[in-house]
Amino acid sequence: MTNVDKFFRSHNYLFSTKAEGREETLYFEDRATKQTGRLRQQHPHGPRAKIDKKPKIHRFLSKMRFDELKEWHEQHKHRLPKFHTYEKRLKSGKYHVEFAYDGNGISGWHPSEGTTTMRKHGLDLDHYIRGALKNILGIRSKK
Repeated sequence: MTNVDKFFRSHNYLFSTKAEGREETLYFEDRATKQTGRLRQQHPHGPRAKIDKKPKIHRFLSKMRFDELKEWHEQHKHRLPKFHTYEKRLKSGKYHVEFAYDGNGISGWHPSEGTTTMRKHGLDLDHYIRGALKNILGIRSKK
């Protein structure tokens, strides 16, 4: 079992997604174990802090491709679409899709709302991550 305090740190941070009217969702991966997870600071449903049981694969798409894929997925929920090599590359402003794939089928298909952003690694990022965890846990700082 992965330790939450050690997992959600800047050295495991990959990227964030940001949708209008919603706080950032931060995505993480332990590069040694390939374990993945996310911190959803503001989301209407689903777990807000999650370390995935099955590591997720991330793809980054143009708006047009993202819309096509969402429509395709409605008819092919248990099939893996073909992705272009360049859709593996993280780039700010792209649309995000994540899924688990074990060679037999996909699970956890999730098109994110909003687009990708990247924060700089370092002490400020660790401070931001701690703040996001406190926000999720409902811990407010005294001012």
